Amino acid sequence: MTKQDTLSAFYHKLLPLFPPRTEGYINRLKQQDLQHANFRYIFSVKSMIEISHMIEDSVINTLGGADTHVSFQYFSRINAQLGQYTKVAEASKGLWLYGVSDAPLPQLARTTGIDTSGTPLEKYWFVVAYGPGIYATLLAEEIDPEEGQRFYEGFYTFEPNAAFQIISLLHHMFPTQVPPPIAPQDQEKE
Repeated sequence: MTKQDTLSAFYHKLLPLFPPRTEGYINRLKQQDLQHANFRYIFSVKSMIEISHMIEDSVINTLGGADTHVSFQYFSRINAQLGQYTKVAEASKGLWLYGVSDAPLPQLARTTGIDTSGTPLEKYWFVVAYGPGIYATLLAEEIDPEEGQRFYEGFYTFEPNAAFQIISLLHHMFPTQVPPPIAPQDQEKE
């Protein structure tokens, strides 16, 4: 198995462990309930943005508390979220942005861009916040679009170990750009 296949294998192994939900489910949850929810789904881009913003807002509200890893799939897609990501970059210990380098990345504080051209990561949208007290993961694979619309199947969880495993895989794939994460139980000691 290549380094690039590792995330795909992890994703497909973990996906069945989460109960399936629909977009209606997320619309019925209250904000405080989402912070304890674990589920898988097939969602539209609009709902993916809503869930992403919940994680991003947690990072913004926990200054210096988390490393944040985000795949936009294509760097050009960050422009629509630039205001939000300026805040995320300022609030994060470090921000890693992943995507196909189809446009230059804007200059953001404490930010590393990682080109995923030619890797399976081109198909994934993820937002991972990882630090003491803030462990949140959204990991989704783009599925075959219907009539030009983009849809994603994935999972959303606040399990610290899921975030740790994903960042460990990203470190394995990009060892010179992504530092190894500190295990959740060891972070609390720092």
